[in-house]
Amino acid sequence: MNIKELTETVGLSRDTIRFYEREGLISSPSRKSNGYRDYDNRIMEQLNMIIMAKELGFTLKEIRELTELLYSNNLTQSQMGEKLLEKNKQLEIKISELSKMKTLIDNALKGMCEYKDKLAL
Repeated sequence: MNIKELTETVGLSRDTIRFYEREGLISSPSRKSNGYRDYDNRIMEQLNMIIMAKELGFTLKEIRELTELLYSNNLTQSQMGEKLLEKNKQLEIKISELSKMKTLIDNALKGMCEYKDKLAL
């Protein structure tokens, strides 16, 4: 598919897709005889993974590490398993930290509501 079709399918701009390509976050597309890029389903899957990771709060650095693990042909299955387990541990820590932050925000909101109720009396 061409870049216009890809932008419509995944909901990213042409510039964003080309940025991800330059940064090595997605595979380089093949070229058609006219020189235009030809994006395949694998690239679309990579972009969807990037979108999901960004929505979950991953930084581009973290996304790069994750894509290198998932799409690298240089690692043995054992090495990839070790790397994915380590990434999984990092995610568990991040989830715990986010949960603590959410609790702090919830408590702050609760305190604000209680203060507002006292002012109304």
